[in-house]
Amino acid sequence: MYCSTRLLRYILCVINLVYAINGCLLIWYGTWLLDTIAEEPNAVDHGEKLAAILCILLGTVIVLTSIFGTVGLVKQCRKMLISYAVLLLLLLVIQFIMFSSSFAASRDALPESLRQAFEELWDTQYRSNSTLNSYEEWLHCCGRNSPEDYINLDRELPSSCCLDRDCTNPRNLFMDGCEHKFKLYVSKKTANFHTLSWLLILTEFVGSVATCYLVDSIRNHRDRVRFYN
Repeated sequence: MYCSTRLLRYILCVINLVYAINGCLLIWYGTWLLDTIAEEPNAVDHGEKLAAILCILLGTVIVLTSIFGTVGLVKQCRKMLISYAVLLLLLLVIQFIMFSSSFAASRDALPESLRQAFEELWDTQYRSNSTLNSYEEWLHCCGRNSPEDYINLDRELPSSCCLDRDCTNPRNLFMDGCEHKFKLYVSKKTANFHTLSWLLILTEFVGSVATCYLVDSIRNHRDRVRFYN
């Protein structure tokens, strides 16, 4: 029994270490996301700043939870370990909700404002499309699929379709469509988060199960000691 308890403690030590590292990586991801937003002065806000702050806060909570679990592990305090297991399960639920929201957003990548802008592009009554122009200038794209969208509609290419708004040089023209560029943007932003989320969810599940086994092992060991003494 003592060997089993000691083995579980070693396993939980490794899990806590991995969990703390994942928490630090989540903090790094949130910081990286904030930095990329700051580097894009023409970026259209889609909640990235809020997502970055939530990632930093969640990563901090994860690191603190890992420290709390390590202290409970060293002291072999059943109450602390039970609390740790409950915290892991709560964080698992929160992480799963965040992952589901991010995954759904990445699958349905186009925001409503951009969808509306694409619809207005084909409307002959609209001569200017400030929303689409903002995306074109930000993502370095042109039209929905390519500059041909404007050409087929017999419309003049907006200056937002060109680098530095200079359309006098044909080389400055953005050839990619905004739908494709926006989906690439979302995929790039969320790929690291999805990987981290799966690692955290797996670690939290394994950690909570191992903690429950350890609490039961400690209780059985103490009951045996009392019985024989």
